[in-house]
Amino acid sequence: MQLTLRYMTKLDRAINNEKELKELDKFYQLHNISAIDLFKILVETAPSCSDIIMDCNWLGLTEPCMKYFSFLPTDDGMCCTFNSGKYVDLVLGIESSENEPLRVNGNGYRMGLNLVIDANVEDYSVTTGKFDGFKVLVHPSEDVSIEFVAVKGTTSFNTEEVAKKVSPKMRQCLVEGEKKLAYFENYSRSACFVDCGTRLMQEDCKCRPYFFKGDRSSRLCPLTSYNCISDVYEDVRSRGDDICDCLPPCSDTRYEPEISYASFPGGGFNLTRTFKRLVEGRNLSSSTDGTHYFKSNVAMLHVYYKEKTGMRYRTDIRFGVEDFISAMGGLLGLGLGISFISVIEILYFFFVRHFFLRKRDAPDMAIQRQTTEMKMCPSSLTFTSSIATVTESNPDRRN
Repeated sequence: MQLTLRYMTKLDRAINNEKELKELDKFYQLHNISAIDLFKILVETAPSCSDIIMDCNWLGLTEPCMKYFSFLPTDDGMCCTFNSGKYVDLVLGIESSENEPLRVNGNGYRMGLNLVIDANVEDYSVTTGKFDGFKVLVHPSEDVSIEFVAVKGTTSFNTEEVAKKVSPKMRQCLVEGEKKLAYFENYSRSACFVDCGTRLMQEDCKCRPYFFKGDRSSRLCPLTSYNCISDVYEDVRSRGDDICDCLPPCSDTRYEPEISYASFPGGGFNLTRTFKRLVEGRNLSSSTDGTHYFKSNVAMLHVYYKEKTGMRYRTDIRFGVEDFISAMGGLLGLGLGISFISVIEILYFFFVRHFFLRKRDAPDMAIQRQTTEMKMCPSSLTFTSSIATVTESNPDRRN
């Protein structure tokens, strides 16, 4: 079982063992155990959110926070996700409810999420890491909580409308609705990588691991497909930008977590009402046993905003047509002494002036042609008239 859980949770080439995989697959075929059955075993053996979370405090109010947590599959196994979006996987039978995203209106640890979490180290059988405790991943609610697509974030980005007219290849980001994903409603870079990885695994391995989303037609990978999916997994992890074409969103919010820690529990914690309530909840016999148990198994986690304000960057066109014209005008004016009036004068001299000169000379040419015609007409008339006179003065000659 330990080997099964290890292979199901971490796609690591370092633990690749053909002999183990064949023996496990032979055993599961003999007992008619499918990949879905293995996933159900993983869910049943994993500690639930209620087992892990001893106490919850949200926005300074102690309340039952379990309604804000979802038990979802990741590459580290089943994990508790706080304030997550809707997650649906019909093959696995998972459908988390879509709640309104929780938001904070202040900074400081009292205006965030405070948890007391129990590792229950004595119940450990196998872990995906080489430590006892918890792994915490902070990410936007629409992103995917898978380690190989976790991107360290820093700030908030927004894109001006004029920049959206530029092609994605030039601006190196995607606006909302510009790219649709097969298995996710909302676009994010991490979701795009998972979507790409799922597609590549379906093409190469004809299956997908349980922590990659899919539709009803996709089947879960058996252990014999471990080598194939681990190869695709590593390819997406190392060459994702080249093979997946997952540009970052043009408008995005990213986080840069800071970590501080201290020993827990501190002196005097065993005198607080919180300690007494937690000891009673774990059915510990005395405060001494409770203090020892807390030091070995329990941690307190605070997740909050450090400051009320943040940095926001705007994506805009760096050099547009207007900027080009302005720059060219400034350079020509500085280097050649050319101004807008000078350009108009040059255009006037070569084009407008020539046009008006031709238009002015046109009536003179018309008058000259008319004068020439008038000089010819009297001579013609005189010649005709003299002939007529001669003809009339000699009527008998005509007969």
